[in-house]
Amino acid sequence: AKMKNRLSTFACISSIGPGATNMITGAACATINRLPVLLMPGDIFARRNVSPVLQQLESAQSQDISVNDCFKPVSKYWDRISRPEQAITSLPEVMRVLTSPSETGAVTLALPQDVQAEAFDFPEELFRKRIWRIPR
Repeated sequence: AKMKNRLSTFACISSIGPGATNMITGAACATINRLPVLLMPGDIFARRNVSPVLQQLESAQSQDISVNDCFKPVSKYWDRISRPEQAITSLPEVMRVLTSPSETGAVTLALPQDVQAEAFDFPEELFRKRIWRIPR
């Protein structure tokens, strides 16, 4: 992002558990240096009835928090998409932060494993071409 003069955004995905924790230092670095980076770590099941899963670091007795909550203090924007329709309001906010010179940094969208597998009919309006202007 630095080499592109902050005019490009990079996206990183990871698995649940250790894959997500490995991105935390990078998220902090991106936020401190105001580098636009979209992080999409895997997350625990939103349904809460399928636990534990392979590589899940969270407690099986309580699913109030997950490893991905560690991203909150090092991200400029953080959201957990627990239903597919939540992406309709979250994605424009993600782009607003990623394109803002004063607010940019790591943006984290935690994606629970069961939500990743769900089908949803998103409105066509969400995918229409937009021009995101980066003020200088």
